[in-house]
Amino acid sequence: MKLLDKYIFKQTILAALFGILIVIIVWISPEILFKIIKRAINGEITSIIAFKLFFLHIPDILSKAIPVGLMLGSLFVFDRLSRDSELVIFRGAGASFFRLMVPVFILGIIGYIACFITMDTLIPRSLLDIKAIKNEISQNYFVYVDKSNTDKPRNILIIGNYDGKNCTNIKYLKFSDIISSDTPVIKSIITADKAKWVKDHWLLINGLEYHIAPDGVYKNIIKFKSQNELSGKSAEKSYKLLINSNKRPSEMNIKQIKYHLNLLKSTGMNDEFKYMSTKLYQRYSLPFSCVIFALCGVILGYNKPREKRLLGFTIGVALIFIYYIISPFLDMLAQNAILLPVISAWFPNFIVITTMIVLIKLKQI
Repeated sequence: MKLLDKYIFKQTILAALFGILIVIIVWISPEILFKIIKRAINGEITSIIAFKLFFLHIPDILSKAIPVGLMLGSLFVFDRLSRDSELVIFRGAGASFFRLMVPVFILGIIGYIACFITMDTLIPRSLLDIKAIKNEISQNYFVYVDKSNTDKPRNILIIGNYDGKNCTNIKYLKFSDIISSDTPVIKSIITADKAKWVKDHWLLINGLEYHIAPDGVYKNIIKFKSQNELSGKSAEKSYKLLINSNKRPSEMNIKQIKYHLNLLKSTGMNDEFKYMSTKLYQRYSLPFSCVIFALCGVILGYNKPREKRLLGFTIGVALIFIYYIISPFLDMLAQNAILLPVISAWFPNFIVITTMIVLIKLKQI
């Protein structure tokens, strides 16, 4: 049986590697390669930068190409084994169909590990390098609301632009303890050219502070060169949120996502917390798709003598399309509290597993 396992494993891994290569070429050619070549021809980037950008895009595509390649590889191999009646011979020798799936299952585990490492290590590094090369680090309109124990706003910090180092176009709102129609009253509005985070507070530079009376009329305007605001833990939280919010979830590893989740939870940013929770669960669910896609390919590739050969490939392509097309929609449902983040992250895998169970019953495996 070990010889049979080696035979199936070798055939499947070769077909899977070829499938992964095809997916990378098809994915990168029309969308990414064209843009890189266009920028190089226009003189926006050098040929060295163009090659660097090309290879930096590969990890992001690889995370999707690995599960797709495993499905196509196992489907192709078992379709060929069915067509050549080799499966009949194997089963006649005493090997059950599910026993024949063991080498593919092991290959799926290897794919899971490779995909997990790619998503948690290679992709964050490559995407940050791409942003640095394209100079896309800047972020517009970061807003931090400092709330009291009664969940009322005390201060609001608005940063108009953040380029990774400098904070410019600053707005800072201070609220009084007076409540009017269940709404806190603004007691002053500060505008500043720049802001710096210094140890435990924000330093606002070159600004104006507009003092406002309870009736909403300006009392006086004070010009300043520098002024300290938002001190203590609130200042530290706002600074760390600014740094993390400048990154997409795909640009963070699991440790960074968990840290960002704690910040979001402590500041009451519920929608962002749910969305980021979904992304955390996807760090485990997306690599796991390597296992179920590989096994699903085996089931799709198994055919009886009179069954249509293209049906398995058609169903496989449809599953891949559905899997990736519904993910953004599920993210939105989780963010709007319609679905739990864990359900949103694992639901595409559930669709594939359900399809596998149905196919097993229909094919009477």
